[in-house]
Parts: sequence; C-alpha cells; structure tokens
Amino acid sequence: MQQEKIVETKKCTHCGVSFEITDKDLEFYDKVSPVFNGVKYSIPTPTFCPDCRLKRRLSFRNERKLYKRKCEATGKSIISIYSPDKLRKVYTPSEWWSDKWDAMEYGRDFDFSRPFFEQFGELIMDVPQLAILNTENENCDYNNFIK
Repeated sequence: MQQEKIVETKKCTHCGVSFEITDKDLEFYDKVSPVFNGVKYSIPTPTFCPDCRLKRRLSFRNERKLYKRKCEATGKSIISIYSPDKLRKVYTPSEWWSDKWDAMEYGRDFDFSRPFFEQFGELIMDVPQLAILNTENENCDYNNFIK
C-alpha cells in the first residue's frame, strides 16, 4: 500500500488548527470535480479542518429538540424540529407528503459566478421542509424519527 504524501499544510479558517492536504485528497477532489459542457470545474481544497467540516455537516441535523410553530401551508400549530425563529417554510407531514404543492417549482439553474453554499442556502430557505418525521403511528406527535 502506497503511503500518502503531504502536499500542503493549511490552517483552519474556523478554529485555527493546522491540517494536512495529501496527494490522495487531491486525487479525490479531481475525481469528483464536475464536468459541464466539456469544462471541468475543479473542487478547491478545504479551508476547514476535518473536525470543523464534520461539525458543519452535522449541524444540519436536529433529531431531539422539538418546538411549537405554525405550519406555513395551513397556519395550524404544529410540533417541529425547526424553532419558530427560523425563517424556513415548514409543513406538517400530511401537507408535505401531499400533492397540494409542486416541488418542481423550486428548481433553478446553478450560477457558476456565485458561491455554491450561498445558492444552496437560498434553496433551503425557499423549499418547504418536513416539520417532523413521524409516520405510521397514533397519538405520537411529540416523537421524531419513529415508525
């Protein structure tokens, strides 16, 4: 097995810890870089250390804390994983799974002149979110991720 060679040492822009970029990392980024119309758009090396990248990925998850808020579709009071101060559109499971809204209307073209996460953030704020994952049960409104 070939040992990885350190190509670059970077400092995390979030926590300040030093971390290494190896030749295998660069091979991976090259492999997953997208190609559009024959043009390869190289994925840049990370600016966050592995721990901060993991924390950022996991920050999108909330499975245990529940809040009372209004359903954006019906105006009813609901239980949700999203707090009322979040500006996201949140639908009850019955509304979210229904055919009353069309997910295709939220599609948009990707703008290569703007940062990806800026556009992703706008999309997340615009598309309705499922208030809670709670299916095939009775009288269990205060539970999440159960079946």
